[in-house]
Order: sequence, then C-alpha cells, then structure tokens
Amino acid sequence: MVKVKEIMRQYVVTVGPDITADAAAKIMSNNRIGSVVISKNDVPIGIFTTEDVVRLVAQGDDPKNVLVGDQPRKEFITADPDEDLLKVTRLMLKHGIKRIPIVRNNQIQGIITDKELLITAPELIEVLSEKLKARAERVVQPHATISGICEQCEQYSDGLKNVNGRWACNACRT
Repeated sequence: MVKVKEIMRQYVVTVGPDITADAAAKIMSNNRIGSVVISKNDVPIGIFTTEDVVRLVAQGDDPKNVLVGDQPRKEFITADPDEDLLKVTRLMLKHGIKRIPIVRNNQIQGIITDKELLITAPELIEVLSEKLKARAERVVQPHATISGICEQCEQYSDGLKNVNGRWACNACRT
C-alpha cells in the first residue's frame, strides 16, 4: 500500500488568518498553486483556495477587503503522513475536495492534491473518474455542457452533454 508521505508535496505555502483574499490570491498566482494553508501560531486551521477567490468575486465581494480568516469555515480536512493513499483519495472524493493538507501533531507536513494523485498513482484514475461523474450528475441544467469522461468512449472531453442519462462527447453524440 502506498502511504501519503511517499507522494505528498513537502513545500506548503502558509498564510496567517489576517491576510486579505487579494494578497492570498497573489501568493497563489506567484507560486503557481491552487491553495494556501491558513495557520495561526504555526498550527494549521484552514485552507484558502482558488475556488474561494472565485466564490468571493461571484458574490460581489472585494477580495481586497476580505480576510481569509473571516471566510465561512468549511470543514478543515487533513490527513496523517502514514495514511493509506487510497483512503485519502476516497476522503477527497467524499468531500468533493482537490487537496488535503498533511498534518501530524498540529504541524503541517505536506499537501496532497489531485495532481499528485494523477502523476504518482495512475491506477487511481478510475477513482478520480468517479469524482468527475459525480460532479456531472450534480449539474442542474439538463442541457449544460461540462468537462469529464465520456461514458461511451471513456475519453476526456470539455464538451460532454447528457444524452438519455449518459454523458457523451461530441464524437459519440453524432
């Protein structure tokens, strides 16, 4: 069994809860990462992601005036470095998250993202495809076009449409 510590990224960017969402977004952009871990007194207490920035903007909030520590607390899910990678992958799927900070004794040890999973454990692609299918099933608009795995040819497509209850790419719809 593969352990989380074998594939986790050890370099994790952290910020304090008093930093603005705008500043956090700049840090993420400059480091080409999708999240920063929020820590207080060197103890991780939350995570701020690119999805949070998008949500703020969509709500009409000004990221320059919002502190990352004041964001509504979503459940802060972490994993231990010795946990089984498949268990952590399923945890990510269950909670619909793309990244999990790795914490031991209230100290950040690393982070696992969906990218590490795909790069280091290709056998987990099937598990991650379940996530894409689950996301597709949550789409409210029946005529929407989404990204994911075509249920007929099993190829990735940015143009999936629901045809008779199955998500199909353009090639499979014609």
